Parts: sequence; C-alpha cells; structure tokens
Amino acid sequence: MRKQNKAIKALLEIITVIFSVIYIIPVLLVLTNSLRTLGEILKNPFKLPTELYLDNVEYVFNTMNYGRALMNTVSISVAVVLLCILFSSMVGWMLTRDNSRLSHVIMALLMSSLMVPFQSFMIPIAKLAANMHINDSRLGYIWIQVTLYIPMGVFMYTGFVKSVPASLEEAARLDGASVFQVFFKVAFPLMKPITASIAVLYSLWIWNDYMLASIMLHSESKKTITLSIYSFFSMYNNRWDYAITAVAFSVIPISILYILLQKYVIAGVTAGAVKG
Repeated sequence: MRKQNKAIKALLEIITVIFSVIYIIPVLLVLTNSLRTLGEILKNPFKLPTELYLDNVEYVFNTMNYGRALMNTVSISVAVVLLCILFSSMVGWMLTRDNSRLSHVIMALLMSSLMVPFQSFMIPIAKLAANMHINDSRLGYIWIQVTLYIPMGVFMYTGFVKSVPASLEEAARLDGASVFQVFFKVAFPLMKPITASIAVLYSLWIWNDYMLASIMLHSESKKTITLSIYSFFSMYNNRWDYAITAVAFSVIPISILYILLQKYVIAGVTAGAVKG
C-alpha cells in the first residue's frame, strides 16, 4: 500500500511539473523575445538571445508612455478591488446570516447574472455609458467594473462566511455592538483569507481587461497598459518585437503581486470550498 501511494504521489508530481512547464514556457518566451530584434524573433522565436537588445525596452517604454499607463491601470485596479471587496463582503455576510426567503431570491438573482456572457450586454453597456455621459471616464469605467464583479465576490464570500462561527457575532451583539460594528470588528477580520483571494483574482482580471476598457476609455491619457499594447498593431504593420516587450511590461507587475499573495489565494479558495 505504501509503495502504491508513493507511486501515485510521484505520478502526480510529474504531472504537476509538466503542467507547470507548459504554463511557464509562454512567459519565458515573452521575456526572452522582448530582448531580441524583430528579425531574430521571426527567424526563431524559441531561441535564447545571444546578446541583450535593449532598444525595444527603451522605445516601448517611451512610446506607450508606460508610467502613465501603469498609474492608470494601478489606480483603476485598486479602486475596483477595494469597492468590490467592501460591497461584496457586506452583501455576502448579510445574505448568509439573514437566511430568509428574500435573501435566497436576491442570491439567485446575483448568481443568474454570472450565467450571462459579457458579449451579450456589451452594446447596452456602451449605450448606457453614452447616455449617462460617463464614456471615456475612469470613474465611469470603475463603476461599471464594480457592478460586473460584485456577484462573483458575493458568491465567494457567502461560501466562506458559512465557515465563520455565528456565536462570535452573537456575543458582540449581546455586548451592545451595532450591525456595522459586528461586521467590521468581528466578521470582516475573519474573512482575511478569502479577501486576499478575491483581491488577487480581481486584480488579475481587471489588469488584463481589454474588451470593456476598449469600449469605455478612448483618450490617450486614460488608456491602461492592455490598451497601450495594441498601439503597436495596425492594419499594415505589426511590430511583434515592440508588442512582446509591451506584454512583458504588463506581465511583470501583476506576476509579482500574485507570487507575493499566492499562499493567501490557495488558503482562501480552499477554506471556502472545504468548509462552505
């Protein structure tokens, strides 16, 4: 039995390594090709660079105005993540603790919105933004992002809140704490694992968003990194060397964030799935 368990464990480790390599190879190709000329990339994109070619880095950094695009992306991501965490945690906690028929109906409506693909209401969103005069506005873009991401956050929080003992909150109420005090001082601090998971997942989604950003943001001064990448493509000319370098600029910051908070992501998802 022990030999069989060891064999299964070794097989799973091999499969894990294989899938890890499959996922890492595209990232390595982006990073290595960002330091090569266009001719070298077109000749053999899988070859390691013999010497570092930094002209791509300098040109892309200046052309896409990386500092401004980075600040736009970071500010939008932070605002959307914070607002989504605030509203989703409050709604998820209240729906779980209330457990009434109305709460179930509200939860069902929120979950039904997750079944609808974004492409089906993409045009209505564009018309709504135009009618409300929030088109080409960072605040308008943030508001629409928050409304789109809240249902998923509520779903994740409700699964986690079920694992939090309600007796702690009842004790706080007996001590005279208000609803907001119970939530912010007792319940919300216990949601740290799932909050970190949602923060990282939402940051990844918002950071890489192109479709909604292309609809809402048109001015050069308001473009995100993802939108700036497409400035190196045109109808008659595709500069793959510049585009790959721009992708590398986009990947590095969010990858660092994910690596730093990876353990919290795993802990939060596992806790919500196992105990919920």
